[in-house]
Amino acid sequence: MKVFSSKKRFVAGLIVLIMIFSVISISIGPLAPVSNLLNPNSGIYSVPPQYRTGARYLNITQDGRTSEVITFQESHGFIGIYSPHNWSLYYEQGYLEAKYRLAQMVFIKKEAQGNLSSLVGKSELQSDIFSREIMDCQIANEEVHNLSKSSYTYMATSNFVDGINAYINNLSYKNTPLLFKLLNYKPKDFNITNIFAIQQTFLWENSAGGFDPLYFQYALQQMPENVIKAIYPAYPAGIQNPIVPYSCNPSVYNETGDIKNLSLYTPSVNIPLNITQVSDSSPVSLAFPSSDSFSNDWAVNGIKTDNVSSLLANDPHLTTSVPSIWIGFQLVSPGQNVIGVVFPGFPGIILGHNNQLAWGATNGQIQETYFYAEETSPSHPDSYYSNGTWVKFQNINETIDIKGSTPYQLKLQIANNGVVIENDSGVKIAMDWTGLNASYELTFFLHIDRSHTVNQFRQNLTKYFRVAIQNWTVAGSRGNIGIFPYGEYPVIKTGEPRGILNGTGESNWIGFVPLKDEPYLYDPARGFVFSDNQITVSPNYPYYIGWDYESGYRADEAHLLLNTTSGINTAKMENIQLTIHDYTTNIFLKPLLSSIETDYGGSALYRELQQWNGNMTVNSTAATLFYFWEQNLVNDTFLPYMHAYGITSKDGLFNVSFFIGPDSMYHGPLIEDLANWTMNEPNTSYFDNPVNGQARNFTSISLEAYNQTLAQLTDKYGSNTNNWHWGNIHKRYLSSFFGVNPLNTKAVPAAGDGNTINAAYGIVSDFGPSWRLVVNLSHPESSMGIYPGGISENPLSNYYSNNFIPWNNGIYYRLIPENMPKEFYYGYGGSNE
Repeated sequence: MKVFSSKKRFVAGLIVLIMIFSVISISIGPLAPVSNLLNPNSGIYSVPPQYRTGARYLNITQDGRTSEVITFQESHGFIGIYSPHNWSLYYEQGYLEAKYRLAQMVFIKKEAQGNLSSLVGKSELQSDIFSREIMDCQIANEEVHNLSKSSYTYMATSNFVDGINAYINNLSYKNTPLLFKLLNYKPKDFNITNIFAIQQTFLWENSAGGFDPLYFQYALQQMPENVIKAIYPAYPAGIQNPIVPYSCNPSVYNETGDIKNLSLYTPSVNIPLNITQVSDSSPVSLAFPSSDSFSNDWAVNGIKTDNVSSLLANDPHLTTSVPSIWIGFQLVSPGQNVIGVVFPGFPGIILGHNNQLAWGATNGQIQETYFYAEETSPSHPDSYYSNGTWVKFQNINETIDIKGSTPYQLKLQIANNGVVIENDSGVKIAMDWTGLNASYELTFFLHIDRSHTVNQFRQNLTKYFRVAIQNWTVAGSRGNIGIFPYGEYPVIKTGEPRGILNGTGESNWIGFVPLKDEPYLYDPARGFVFSDNQITVSPNYPYYIGWDYESGYRADEAHLLLNTTSGINTAKMENIQLTIHDYTTNIFLKPLLSSIETDYGGSALYRELQQWNGNMTVNSTAATLFYFWEQNLVNDTFLPYMHAYGITSKDGLFNVSFFIGPDSMYHGPLIEDLANWTMNEPNTSYFDNPVNGQARNFTSISLEAYNQTLAQLTDKYGSNTNNWHWGNIHKRYLSSFFGVNPLNTKAVPAAGDGNTINAAYGIVSDFGPSWRLVVNLSHPESSMGIYPGGISENPLSNYYSNNFIPWNNGIYYRLIPENMPKEFYYGYGGSNE
């Protein structure tokens, strides 16, 4: 699943400014007077809101109503809330989210509103423009307007907002968040529309596809069709274990679909290739970008376990930040006792379990954005050509306030196939996205918290969750399991949806894949369901639903372990979740050794590789060698293709996974090509250099990559190979959610890499398992979990990053401690019931 990530550093230097101006003791423009900021009792170094562990008994009065509330705060950051009334439960949740994460919530709200520039300045203008382009606030207003005031959703969100505002309205300067003191900002009240606008931002950040078609247009226009077919097949040619293979559910394959009508290797339209600048550059985002949408979830039932119930594990791979992108709650009120995590700014629980049901999610990778080049003409101003006639754009004028500058006037244009996005191609390009219509995913979250069976979960999913398709894995106490990548899958009649489509009408959406034909598994005979962002379906699925999936090696490892492990219990689920074996070593290690044997067969490094088991442990030199060799292998094979066809780093295209990508992102189709060629066609002509025609094969490129690796490591880490241990080079840290580098945690040695189930992407990683959950529905009161970071957003708090080292070391916490008041065990087994 995709969540809050810091895409760029937008407040770097603020602390330095404070230090400089403190010398002359004056107010820093819009910032607070330095004397206030440096006041030891109430300034930036004042003690943050205290987090006291244990139970508290409260009475809440709101709108003439009074209710008892019990809270239980745990040292690992989870907060239990019990109330005999639902309204007071959500009120207290809103209050406590604001107490510990107010700055985070305000920045998220500002992003959703397209108002970050008013708080931070001109650096956030592109972020605000894009938030306005996807019309978060307009859609949120429509959703609230359509929402019945007698609905459960309205009750929950309105009381949640009241709780947030109660905290804001009683906020002292001393307890004001650090960044607000620096920015001299007083937080304003929230309203229900803000919550739905946050939902819309969440949906965008969790929708696969993103801007990929804009970038892939380069390949379609620059590369010959035979090259596109060879290195960018519409269905990946590598080793794949689909989420819904034909053998497990052939019923969803027995339709005609649309894929045979599409031209998947030639562009639908040709446009000037300078379209890489689009206005999506927000510093705060509710989900990881679609190109980084990596996670794991799986469920097993009695076929694989030693009991009649089922077990579930989930770890969404998102930015690991301080404060965390998650906040953990147990919510107990009439009709529910649910525990898990939620994004600050949302009521309820998003990922977690109750006493009868557990659920997790990974990003579905289903394409939800389609782009159209609109035909315009000077003789038809403010119009576009569609279905044989000229049609006026719908225009919306927006004003974006900018701190320290004049407001920016934005003119939004909407066509019948989407909203026109700012770009530098000279062509009006419209983006159609499934989230441009009102939907109620927030209602889905509130309802699944109270679901008791897998089928109840499924019913809520089909009714309320349409956008930001996830692979929802569900496990029930009755032993049922399922995985449901449900949502709106667009269908077009003609064209190449992987690139930019013709906007004149023939490639517009004609509907969605019927629900009965959408892929899913329910109680498969093999006894498990799983997703690691691999391809969703087998190659004979009749509909086009996307193509840019994760390469599938985490999925291959998970499939192997789930398929060969019996008697699965909580400990075995944890062991699978913490696995650091890189499955690509199963494919490439022997060919690598073969390719270097003549030159290096007698070396100590060769022997270390030869004896290595493929585990990315911190004390392994072989892990380091293999990692850098694999990266160089990808680059040496495919950089010539990029150069030959004019796809260059100066355009920023190498930040796209299918165009090389940085070391943290080479998990797309190119490495799948290498696996396929290495195993099946080691002498294919596609190994040849397309720039100079040099004949190459796997062996020659592998040896070249190995020589590069030795030179790289020697140059950077010295000739003493003890310094090449993976843990000396590969580290994890928690990055500041707000982009303030001094507020990052210290980086520590870390096992794993981007191909291991326990993933840590890149060399210095702040992207990986943002939340780990393992639940055995035979005794759900003993569920285990952890999220990195801590409950507090204040860096002076002891609870700012207290979970980081335990999380990195693979520690889990019991989510419902045995010393909680008995009310928190309602509906569960255990000694406290």
